[in-house]
Amino acid sequence: MAKKVQPQWRRFGRELRRWRDQAGLTQSDLGGQVSISYGLVSAFERGIHVPKLAHVERIDHALSSRGALIRLWQAANDGNGLAAWFQGLASLIQQATQLREYNPMLIPGLLQTEEYARAILRAGQPADTDADIEEQVKARMKRQAVLFAERPPHLIEVLDEAVLRRPIGGRETMGKQLEHLLKVSSEARVALHVIPFDTEYHPGLSEGFSLFAVPDKGEAVFMETRMTAAAHDDPEVVSSYMAHFSDLRGAALPVPASRKLIERIRGEFS
Repeated sequence: MAKKVQPQWRRFGRELRRWRDQAGLTQSDLGGQVSISYGLVSAFERGIHVPKLAHVERIDHALSSRGALIRLWQAANDGNGLAAWFQGLASLIQQATQLREYNPMLIPGLLQTEEYARAILRAGQPADTDADIEEQVKARMKRQAVLFAERPPHLIEVLDEAVLRRPIGGRETMGKQLEHLLKVSSEARVALHVIPFDTEYHPGLSEGFSLFAVPDKGEAVFMETRMTAAAHDDPEVVSSYMAHFSDLRGAALPVPASRKLIERIRGEFS
């Protein structure tokens, strides 16, 4: 009976093949450069053999992928649906007493419905199988348990109005997502602010970020890109983003007015 290929190694294999093709190398060429057989390269690419870190480091160097394959191997090696770089964020979320987030593009992961998350992941990762996507959706939903813990963190979210109007997954999916926002934001521990379209001064037309207050560890800021992310606890960096978040919150509507705006937009999706 053939061994079942785990989704994370199938993803790793696809990326390895993409980098090899981009470098214009055959499996034999790459194997020769890193001192392994072309058959082993093929097995890596099909996800049926898990490479050792030493192999990945040599391959990463040979393909000039600048650490991308190493990070992907680390993510796959975790085998829990979370990227390796996200492990640090997941830990911060679990420990934090306060989370402050700004997102100019999407509903943040902690507030997403399954359907919304699935639509985002599918659009952003078209080469992934349905099993790959479902694994990531389940991991994202699992992280939301922190909001219902015995002592959940105080969550303060600032969103741009565009996030509420973009019909991710279709009108029905987006309507349910807005209903979920209204339900979650009715809790005292969640403060949801929206920066409306008619705001003339908008200080957040760049990247999103998260701020975490962790007991005995202080404050940290977390930023992510498509493939990776980084946390910073340098006081100067954190202080800059704390001031930036204050500016964003000041440009946004108060919580009651934000809820009214969400309710009105939700009606438009009916």
